[in-house]
Amino acid sequence: MGLIDGIFRINLEETGMGYAREVDMSARAHALGLLTCPYVFNEEDARAMAKAGADLVIAHMGLTTKGTIGAKTNMTLDESISRIKSIQAAAIAVNPEVLVLCHGGPIAEPEDVQYVLTRTEGIAGFFGASSMERLPTEPAITEQVRNFKSLSIPSGRNRWLNC
Repeated sequence: MGLIDGIFRINLEETGMGYAREVDMSARAHALGLLTCPYVFNEEDARAMAKAGADLVIAHMGLTTKGTIGAKTNMTLDESISRIKSIQAAAIAVNPEVLVLCHGGPIAEPEDVQYVLTRTEGIAGFFGASSMERLPTEPAITEQVRNFKSLSIPSGRNRWLNC
């Protein structure tokens, strides 16, 4: 829900399918002894999830901007650092034991994570998603397809294979 904004977000919230449901789900999961690591998008979300007992809160900076299908509109790394610090402060004000990780937006490659970690205090690490599964596979798949496309088919073989 946190990635949705505007009128659609308002409509979803009005129908009871809002972020508060995610907070409730995290509280229930925590009560069952499950590890909880919800995405938070602002200070209000961070406070709500920390109050719900989240073990970790993931300071989400938006859709990943790198790779072949990365989002084009997002904040800079420095803007994300400021936002992460605000989210962290809000979460630990409610629960000093909660761990805060960074994620998303311009934070995609190891050097991006290092940049953030050296400019913040107390951020416990990085929560990988597309940075761990999509970004590393894109160059590998592209190279493999190039290798297959470069194969030559000996003359006299099925002429349809050369399309």
